[in-house]
Amino acid sequence: MIVHVDIDAFFASVEQLLVPRLRGRPVAVGSGCIASCSYEARRFGLRAGMSLGRARELCPGLVVLAGSHGVYRCFAARLWELCREVSPAVDTYLDDAYLDLAGMERLYASPEKAIGRLRGRIREETGLTVTAGIGPSRMVARLASKSAKPDGLRLVRPEEVEAFLVDRPAGDIPGVGPRTREMLGKLNIRTVRELRGLPRSALAALFGRTGEVIHDRARGIDTRAVSAREVPRTISRETTFHRETTDPAEVRAMLYYLVERAIKAVREMGLAAGCAGLRIRYADFKGDEGTKRLARPSDLEDDVFTAVQALLERLHTRRVALRLVGVSLSGLALKNAEQLDLFEPADESRHSLAEAVDAIRKLYGFSAITAGRSINLLGKLRQDANGYVLRTPSLTK
Repeated sequence: MIVHVDIDAFFASVEQLLVPRLRGRPVAVGSGCIASCSYEARRFGLRAGMSLGRARELCPGLVVLAGSHGVYRCFAARLWELCREVSPAVDTYLDDAYLDLAGMERLYASPEKAIGRLRGRIREETGLTVTAGIGPSRMVARLASKSAKPDGLRLVRPEEVEAFLVDRPAGDIPGVGPRTREMLGKLNIRTVRELRGLPRSALAALFGRTGEVIHDRARGIDTRAVSAREVPRTISRETTFHRETTDPAEVRAMLYYLVERAIKAVREMGLAAGCAGLRIRYADFKGDEGTKRLARPSDLEDDVFTAVQALLERLHTRRVALRLVGVSLSGLALKNAEQLDLFEPADESRHSLAEAVDAIRKLYGFSAITAGRSINLLGKLRQDANGYVLRTPSLTK
């Protein structure tokens, strides 16, 4: 018994909640393209990912806001706390989460009533509405919530899965992305019923291991468990520049700042990173990415930034302005699980300094200390208590 909880038009809904004059009006949050838009805006054909220029053509009365991502994080954090009061197994993402109610039948004789109460608490305590879907698997629960939007609740029982799935678009199946959907379209496969006509071997030949997964999910088979991950697979931070840039100092300053933000999250969870990654995108939207293994797992900015700089020198090969940069940390493990290096003892002074900086920022805000190369962003970007105000900061887990 899996539940999928999805926040309705998350960013735009928060803005309408905080600014009453925006309620009932078409609102979009984003810079360059839409990150989130209200349901009033969606009636004009607007959607996430659409360029703001095109959005304004379709909806001349659109209100566009840059957004406040620190505020959105606070709303999401409280909402997921409420979900954890219902189930001990909660897997959270940016604006949605999965809850596992298996084994809790005596506590929740009616899952619909239990999730209805949760939705009521969320509305009462945060002012936001959520849509929920309940089903025997993650996939079915997600599709159920999609069919109930906005502000709805739908239960799909095990015996109803077959009828629920077969006439849905094949693109609704998790794992069927734009390219896969395009290839299926060339084969005149539009629905799940038609997708089932392809044998496992054919789908595997077309899409590899993903094809086998699609074959199972088209039949309602999805065995992915719901569990709160103690150690995330990756932690990433990225942003687009306010203006496309060819200035090496500005690029490195931004990368150092993103490393600071990512490594801060690593330290807060008591982890160390084994690999650093870099992603870049040019003004013509072409880009590149790569990863580099660290000499040893670390939770210090300088260790990670050294690897990111090496990646930048290898990947940034075109004389074209950059519009986006991002860093990612992977190979994450609990810090106390690291193997000690007998020949290179840990630099206690660097760790003590990092802990002191974190303590000051926790008390007085991230901007209380501006360190390293990110100093070169002073005067170029506005700061608030949460740090530099970026154009489109990522909110990845």
